[in-house]
Amino acid sequence: MAARARMRAAVLPAALLALMVLACAPARAAEESAGTRAAAFLSSGNGPAVLGMGGAAIGGGTGLQAASWNVAALARGSALEGAFAHTALPSQGTQDWAAVTGRLRGGATRWAVNAAFRDEGGIDGRDAHNLPTGEVSANSIVLGLQLAHPLGQRLALGAGARVVSEGIGDSRGSGLAFDAGAQANFGMLGVGVSGTGFGGGMRWQGQRWRMPASLGAGLALAHERSGLTLAFDVVSPANYFHSVRAGAQWNWNDRLALRGGYRAELGADAGEPLTGPSFGLGARTGPAWVDYALVVAGDGVTSHRFALSLRSVARMPGAVAPAVIGPQPDPSR
Repeated sequence: MAARARMRAAVLPAALLALMVLACAPARAAEESAGTRAAAFLSSGNGPAVLGMGGAAIGGGTGLQAASWNVAALARGSALEGAFAHTALPSQGTQDWAAVTGRLRGGATRWAVNAAFRDEGGIDGRDAHNLPTGEVSANSIVLGLQLAHPLGQRLALGAGARVVSEGIGDSRGSGLAFDAGAQANFGMLGVGVSGTGFGGGMRWQGQRWRMPASLGAGLALAHERSGLTLAFDVVSPANYFHSVRAGAQWNWNDRLALRGGYRAELGADAGEPLTGPSFGLGARTGPAWVDYALVVAGDGVTSHRFALSLRSVARMPGAVAPAVIGPQPDPSR
């Protein structure tokens, strides 16, 4: 058993580094794949606790807010948690998300169900001859189920599936997307790998469109005594530029969290909307956490994101190391 544990500890970081090198390769397929995939918003995530750190959560994220980036993050944290998030989009639209998680009876496996509604507002319709047809509405609905299980005190695995429906005017498409991920903890170091939006696909007016598949890897360093966490991710989507994401969080006494981060799309032109800094703030009172994130796009447009989380103070049996991103309540307080 000891030899197996040492082998696992050696192989996982090596595989992670190899994946990070591949993810940092030039994004040659970005322009070729643009516009060939449905539900591109699935890769944007929902939690301001993570977005305030530049979206870096694959290696050290925890709980519901981080599960959009790495489903294995569910294996960390409190036994019961619920969350609601609201985003004011730069396009005058909105995105709302709600989720709840708990554990299966008699075991350490955690489940989560979530739902999201994205309203893009009105868009200018065009016919086959590119003539205006008036303003039409555009919206998306997502329903998801996730499972995560800790293997000992260091490793956690997770998987999930999402049903997606998108509509523009009177037209609507629907399909499936699948996620999987792993996280491991080695003292102060957290590492993770994640795949989101794979398989399935969407049927839209008789045509099949692929989902926005994405592969990523991350590292996180957490110094418990000072409350400082540093996180770094590299992400390789199938339909866009490869990105590098970095962030930091300072957690004071499990009651206040200050966050900052930066996301860069590699090879993108100046003014790329997904490139830019972000800032965040979190505060706890009792079992409730309130999180806020300000995301500044490369073209100068800003978006505001809010979330309210309710968490039990009890941690589930067999849970891996304490939370890194998205601090948990301390039962002693």
